[in-house]
Amino acid sequence: MTADVLPFESSFFGWLNERGMRCDRCSFPVPGASGSTTGYFLAPERPARQKVLALHGAGNDALFAWIGLFKALLLARTEIFTFDLPGHGRWSDTVFTPDAASGSVRAAVSILMQEGATLPLHAIGVSLGGSVLLRTLVELQDSFASAALVVAPLQIELSPSSIVREVGPRSFAMLWREREHYGLTGLIPSFGSFKREVYPLRLAERPPSGTFGYVAALNDALDRMCLEEAATRVQLPVLLVYGSDDCIVPIEQGEMLDSLLPRSELLRIRNGTHLSTPLERETMGRLIQWVGERR
Repeated sequence: MTADVLPFESSFFGWLNERGMRCDRCSFPVPGASGSTTGYFLAPERPARQKVLALHGAGNDALFAWIGLFKALLLARTEIFTFDLPGHGRWSDTVFTPDAASGSVRAAVSILMQEGATLPLHAIGVSLGGSVLLRTLVELQDSFASAALVVAPLQIELSPSSIVREVGPRSFAMLWREREHYGLTGLIPSFGSFKREVYPLRLAERPPSGTFGYVAALNDALDRMCLEEAATRVQLPVLLVYGSDDCIVPIEQGEMLDSLLPRSELLRIRNGTHLSTPLERETMGRLIQWVGERR
């Protein structure tokens, strides 16, 4: 690993080394986009029982907000592959488009198949990563044993007022609890222009002006993904996880997907916000259980 990793990343790599676990960073080309992206292979100390492909949210990267879940999956003898979606990541110059995002998932699955297809492969997507995953499942579902979509948007409702409503006692409690993985400030996400030097968001077209102009561009991309139609064509078992107090991706969007997916289960996280829901103990526990049930 290079010296420009973030403090919480360095701490995670140390945790892996202490337990005899492996982390290999790689670069691979993205079909449909010019350039390559960065991926991470994470392997448990003992022989793995299953594999997980993890897709992160908008404006984040392959490791942000995943550390607690990754540790739990590794301790449950799960191999993990995660990568920066197109348009994301400090070591890439790609841009985000729906086609490039789907191409990156296809490339990641191809890499995992080359590594050996004897273990069941599961997919977990958070926020925008869940939407990208849903779109791609239509063509790749034969590669997976199951999928999980956590606060995956059909549309993003981000505004100053929604951010204010998101910031409350539950989010602060979550940040305090997760300090063992991220320190006191490592889990504060990027939004608007805040922390964009750490978590870039490169879009194919210049977004509308304003702090949240990029949201309009992302919503246009979500419209072009035709996610509701895609949901009707996915035959895999799909776990949906949404928070009752999510003001950015309201739980009604999860209920809509639950009504469209032929084989789905909706986990409602009481009082969960967009930031807290993926990190709730109930969410992580169900994800570990979900993957373990489908070996």
